[in-house]
Amino acid sequence: MALTSGSNKQQPQPVIDRIKSTKLGPFVLKISHHFSDGSVYHWTSRAHRKGSGHGAVNQTSPTLSQQLLVFRPTFLSWCMAMLFMIGAVCFAAPCINEVWPGLINHWLEDVDTINMVFFVGSIFFTSAAYLQLLEVVNADRRAELEAGVTPTNPFTWFSWQPNQIGWLSAFIQLAGTLFFNLNTFDVMLSDLNWLQQDLLIWTPDIIGCLCFLAASGLAVIEECHSFWAWKPRSISWWVVMVNMLGSIAFMVAGVFTLILPSSQEVLDLYQINLWTLVGAVCFFVGAYLTLPEMTQWKRPAMLVRQQAHN
Repeated sequence: MALTSGSNKQQPQPVIDRIKSTKLGPFVLKISHHFSDGSVYHWTSRAHRKGSGHGAVNQTSPTLSQQLLVFRPTFLSWCMAMLFMIGAVCFAAPCINEVWPGLINHWLEDVDTINMVFFVGSIFFTSAAYLQLLEVVNADRRAELEAGVTPTNPFTWFSWQPNQIGWLSAFIQLAGTLFFNLNTFDVMLSDLNWLQQDLLIWTPDIIGCLCFLAASGLAVIEECHSFWAWKPRSISWWVVMVNMLGSIAFMVAGVFTLILPSSQEVLDLYQINLWTLVGAVCFFVGAYLTLPEMTQWKRPAMLVRQQAHN
């Protein structure tokens, strides 16, 4: 039977009719693409840097096992999550032994061992934070590769993008981890008086905590598209909120680390360990939740191709 005229013609792809953006100050947080066929695709800053999207039609939701058991070692997000989780364990383990003595092996009762574990944990945090920044600066390139478009820019190890909220959050957190490196290294120094301890240990600690608070706050704004929003059905929302709680807990612990000249001791050792433990658990959970976040909707390749040719 002969084919009727026009039966083998391809349907034209819808084009973008209009674009609406959501901003907070200089930061673009959300862009809504309205297509000629009536569909709408919502680009968001966090989804873009994480390699996922929102609102794409005719896509299958990932299963629970796909969300909870993610193994993608070639993805920066996966490696970053693993490093953050290992660092969180290194911070949590010594604190558990201090809050609940004898619960963990006796080798964690040695002060030098405890200090070394904290320092190693800070290195894992710094490595993870750098991968997070690396993820941001190569987000456009990754989007083009996923869509089968030749990347306009080569892979880069660093770029200056302070006008992007995701970059600013990642950069500030990386700076905070470097201060934690200094803090945990200086703890291993001996024969320091109270002033030297406050300058070499407490000061970088409190600056690192402030950096984590600022980075977490920017991440909340990036995800909520405002200073606050209630989005309990969003995995990304849980990630940024749990990390914010972790930053607050680290800040509380940092305050108690101050050494007064009268006592020559920290304000409260138990509170330091307790709130460091709470913060470490929060960051472990937040890092783990980035794994199911990786399974969220992918951006339509059609949209990336259109953007690449504009």
